[in-house]
Amino acid sequence: MTTETQSRAIQAADVLDKAAEHLLEVGLHKGYLYDEEQADSGLALNLCRVDVVGAILNAAYGKPRYPADEPVINLTDVALAALEEKGGKPLPAWNDATERTVDEVFDALTGAAARLRESA
Repeated sequence: MTTETQSRAIQAADVLDKAAEHLLEVGLHKGYLYDEEQADSGLALNLCRVDVVGAILNAAYGKPRYPADEPVINLTDVALAALEEKGGKPLPAWNDATERTVDEVFDALTGAAARLRESA
């Protein structure tokens, strides 16, 4: 593993940990990146409930949306791939499962971060 790959893995792990913290702060949302009703009522996007992908985007970019211009090294792709390994299905479907809890999403985020750090 190259130093650049190690660095990207650590950076992505940091994004996952930050996403887990954000999720606990704002709450879990299902059906979209963030709670559109909260946003429509005037709440700042970074304060709206989020799904797992929205939490990762918020951690990386400051709001739960994909940026117009993504950086050359897209850490969200690394973070999403690491998280998707655990879920076994596309993340939106995994997140939106009726039985999915905020604790399960938090554990998946922090677990994927730990695996990335171990692989670095």
